Amino acid sequence: MDIRSRLSAIETERALFAVSAIVTGVLTVLVFRSGYEDQGALFAAFSIYLGGAATPLVRDNVTQYKRTGAIALGGVGIVAIIMGISSGLPYLFIIGAIAAMFNLF
Repeated sequence: MDIRSRLSAIETERALFAVSAIVTGVLTVLVFRSGYEDQGALFAAFSIYLGGAATPLVRDNVTQYKRTGAIALGGVGIVAIIMGISSGLPYLFIIGAIAAMFNLF
């Protein structure tokens, strides 16, 4: 793989993370407006993770950002389950954290 195709792949990945962060941000606003603050907080945490993955300053300066961010989201999921938030998102966060701990992505 030459340098040009590698840089193109990195830019494509960042663009996908940026679009995902924007979509998740819009969903966060909709969830908050519908009155589900606890689930809105989970969406906001996921938006921050996606936004960090799309931002070169964060992504380039944090070692293995996708992996460490996914593990942190797993912690958010555990706290959400302990607090009794009824949603599937905490379980998704925990599954992602387990995958990140075993370096599956």
